[in-house]
Amino acid sequence: MIMSFFRKGLIFAFCALCGSAAFGAPVLMDGIAALVDGKPIMRSDYLNNLYRFQETPEGQAMSEEQQKEYVLDQMIDEKVLLSRIDRDSIVVSDAEVEQRVSAHLGQLAASQKIDMATLEKAIRAQLGISMAQYRDQLSKQIRSHIEMMRVRQRHVGMVNPTKKEVEAFFKEYKDSIPRQYNCVLLSHIQIPISPDSALVDSVKKEAESLIDSLNLGIKFELLAKNHSQDSSAVKGGDLGYFKKGLLDPDFERTLDRLKNGQYSSTPVKTKEGWHIARVLGRKEDGVRSAHILLRTIPTAKDSAAVIRLADSLRSVLKTSEQFAEAAKKYSEDKSSNYAGGRLGWFSKGEMNPEYVEPVAGLSVGEVSEPVVIDGAYHLFRLDDSQQIRELNMEEDFAKIQQMTATHIENDRLEVLVKKWRKEVHVDIRMKD
Repeated sequence: MIMSFFRKGLIFAFCALCGSAAFGAPVLMDGIAALVDGKPIMRSDYLNNLYRFQETPEGQAMSEEQQKEYVLDQMIDEKVLLSRIDRDSIVVSDAEVEQRVSAHLGQLAASQKIDMATLEKAIRAQLGISMAQYRDQLSKQIRSHIEMMRVRQRHVGMVNPTKKEVEAFFKEYKDSIPRQYNCVLLSHIQIPISPDSALVDSVKKEAESLIDSLNLGIKFELLAKNHSQDSSAVKGGDLGYFKKGLLDPDFERTLDRLKNGQYSSTPVKTKEGWHIARVLGRKEDGVRSAHILLRTIPTAKDSAAVIRLADSLRSVLKTSEQFAEAAKKYSEDKSSNYAGGRLGWFSKGEMNPEYVEPVAGLSVGEVSEPVVIDGAYHLFRLDDSQQIRELNMEEDFAKIQQMTATHIENDRLEVLVKKWRKEVHVDIRMKD
C-alpha cells in the first residue's frame, strides 16, 4: 500500500515544520496519555494529532481504533527517538536554531511576497498568537527536527539508491505519487565567486605554518581556538562524529589515511578554504574528527569578474542547446552541469525561495538576469511550464531517487526505533 510509503516517509511528521496546523488545533483537557523513558505524551497533544490525522486520506482509510493506535504508536516512536538524542549527547546550539527560525520566516515572507510586518499581522490574525509566541513554538519544532536529523545521520547515514532500486520503488508506488501542479522546468548555470590563485596560495602557506607549529609540539586544540575560522574553534576544532559520506570527499579521504590522534601533514583544500584535518576516534561506520579551517574569501574584484562572465553568457545564449553547452563548460554545480544545467521540474510552491523571484517573470525560453545565491552567480532558463503533470523516470529521476532514498532510510530508521523501543520503559496510561 502507498500508505506505508508515506507513513514511513513521515514517521515523525508530528514534528514537521508546519504553520497553521501546528498552532491552530484546539487545546483540550489534559492528562498523560503515555510515558516513554520518563518523558510524557500529553493527552491534549495526542488528541490534537489524532484529529489532524483523521483528516488525512491515510487516516480516513482506517477505523477509529486503528487511527488511535497508529497515532499513539507514532508519538511513542517519536519519544523513543528523543530519548536517543539524550543517550547520544546530541546538542543543538541556540544560535543555530535562531538562524533557522529567521531563515524560515524570511522564506515564508518571500514566498507570499510580503514584508515581515505584514507576516506578523497575518500570524496574529490567522493563528491568534504574537510573532514572539510563533517564534518560540517554531524554535521548539526546529530544535526537535535538527536533533532528530542528527540521530538519523549518526545511525542511518545517507543512502544512494541504485537505478534498480529506484525503478522498483517507482513501479510499486507510481500510481500513488502525487501529481505536480503549476510547475516549471528549469536549467541553470552556477558560477561561484572564487578567490584568485594568489590569495589561495597565501592562505595555504598560513595553514602550512600552523602544521609546522603542530610539529614543534603546540597543541592542536590551542591552535584551533586561536586560528580556526569555524564555529568548531571554541571546541578545539572538534567536529564530532559523522558517518561515512557526510563530509567533504577530499576531507574524508584525508581522514581515511590518518590514524587516531594524527593530523594531516599537508593542508586539505575544500570550497571553504584550507583545512588541517585530525582524527579523534573511529567507529565501524564513521569517524570523529577535528579541523583547523583557514577560509579563502573572495574579493570585490573576484566578484566583478564573475558578473562580467555571467552577463556575457546571458547575452549570447539564445537556444536550449547553447545554454546546455555553456552549463557543461562553466557551471560548477556538479549535480546538474553534466546534464546541461537541467534542474528538472518544480511545483512553484516547492521551489527554492531564492529561485522564485529570478524565474517569476520569465517566458519559456528566456534566461534570467544573473543573481547571487550562496556565494555564486546563477543564470536560470525557463525550459517549459505546465499546469498539471505526473512524474516520470526520464525527467524526474533525481526526485524519484530522493524519494527512494528517504523510503530506504526510513525503513532502516524504523528498524532501529523498534530496537530502541525495547530498551526504554513505555507506560501507556490512556486506554480509550
